Amino acid sequence: MAPILGIWASQNYLRGVLTDVLVIAGGGAGGGNNNNGGGGGGAGGVVYQTGRTCNFNSSFTVTIGAGGAGTSNAAGGNGSNSVFDTITANGGGGGGAGAGGSGTNGNSGGSGGGGGGNGSTSGGAATQGNSGGGTGYGNSGGSSTTGGFASAGGGGAGAAGANPTNSTNAGAGGAGLSTWSAWATATSTGVSGFYAGGGGGGYGAGGAGGSGGGGQGGTYSTSSNMTAGTANTGSGGGGSSTNTATAGANGGSGIAIVRYSGGQAASGGTVVYSGGYTYHTFTSSGTFTTLSAQAKAVGGTVTFSGGYAIHTFTTSGTFTPAQNLSVEYMVVAGGGGVYWDAVNQTPTWAGGGGAGGYRTGTGFSVTSGTGYTVTVGAGGARGTSPGKGSNSVFSTVTSTGGGGGPANNGDNGSTGGSGSGGAGAPAGTGGAGNQGGYSPVEGYAGGAGGSTYGGGGGGSAAVGTAGSTGNGAAGGTGTANSISGSSVTYAVGGSGGSSPTGDGTTNTGNGGSARGSGGSGIVIIRYTV
Repeated sequence: MAPILGIWASQNYLRGVLTDVLVIAGGGAGGGNNNNGGGGGGAGGVVYQTGRTCNFNSSFTVTIGAGGAGTSNAAGGNGSNSVFDTITANGGGGGGAGAGGSGTNGNSGGSGGGGGGNGSTSGGAATQGNSGGGTGYGNSGGSSTTGGFASAGGGGAGAAGANPTNSTNAGAGGAGLSTWSAWATATSTGVSGFYAGGGGGGYGAGGAGGSGGGGQGGTYSTSSNMTAGTANTGSGGGGSSTNTATAGANGGSGIAIVRYSGGQAASGGTVVYSGGYTYHTFTSSGTFTTLSAQAKAVGGTVTFSGGYAIHTFTTSGTFTPAQNLSVEYMVVAGGGGVYWDAVNQTPTWAGGGGAGGYRTGTGFSVTSGTGYTVTVGAGGARGTSPGKGSNSVFSTVTSTGGGGGPANNGDNGSTGGSGSGGAGAPAGTGGAGNQGGYSPVEGYAGGAGGSTYGGGGGGSAAVGTAGSTGNGAAGGTGTANSISGSSVTYAVGGSGGSSPTGDGTTNTGNGGSARGSGGSGIVIIRYTV
């Protein structure tokens, strides 16, 4: 049997990734009132499934339910369902109204809402059952049977809502669940490791919210301490309690979290790596999309080509390996901007923006479970004081932003990863490149300005062209690199003079040409798979 099981496990790995899925619906709102206590909102239903296979190259819809809305002098609104593929968590039930005549029952929901005050009212039933192969969790709301004005707490994922202790003291919300406290820590979600607490009932001092983010019930006459269910916990809102018709507090929105062992195998949500697992956290609706294979690290946009896993960062983030690796990298900083004003636009004397610094390396060792900072530098802005590009960083590797163009005719160019072109009329010198002092160099100097025209910005492979050649002096050439899986040229210097015009291309580190800002940088990391 062992070989057969081994074959099954291998085949299962090849077709997809085994996931654990947690889905929590939106919590119900607390009940409104008119001189009585509104019941606490019930928590959204919770569904948990372990060992769910998500095939590679597949997409799974994720819907995050909103919390229910409070309504004046009426039962609170139910929360909305949360969904992951075939798993559905039911929205929490709204708390019953503390009406002037007689209270109303709590609404049924994933966990039920608490019964309203002023009368004998029942808590809403829990409707959450098992769904899509996962186990469901939910509890009923408390009942208000004392005949007084106090209301009951909404049900939580871990316990039923509490009944009022007497005619004037409202019931607390039911406790949430801390079963997934490790998930909460890894993803910075939940409240003290709990999710899906029930809202407290209104009246008296107000019932306490259940652990996991349940809202506090309002105090009599003012509801001054009434609170909503905490966002993205699926917790119920607190019931109201004032002398006039007032709405209960809103329920907290839901959440969905998907995790699996090892490096990144999908995109969607906020992705982090912790304790040997990759987590995808959805606090708003989206799509969980599996890749064609599983990577050995987490971070950026992951693709596969030519036997490599490739992590591309077009915005700042964190690269976290799931095992010790030797990686190849390319770090390109933001390019420099050029002179521009609303009246003169870009004059013929303007020097081109310098390209962002360009650095590559192989055999860079990274350690399993360690998060390495990735910073993607912005391009320098065009303007009367042209901006230098911002640095890009991977771990200890820094590339310097490209030099911004001269601000006045006759000025020298600015230093940077590559320097900007010198201004013309009269001729200024080009700005120096390789500001970081690296070997091999990260970029080259800008071209000198001419008697009329500005010089081109330096590129990663060559000095910018001098302005004496005429308008539109070419920027220094960039460097072609196939680390992304296809050949792309990065870090080209911007043209000098008043034409051609244009921003540096986004995520290339190119310098700006006439009227243009510098292009933002990029960081790409790859390793064999």
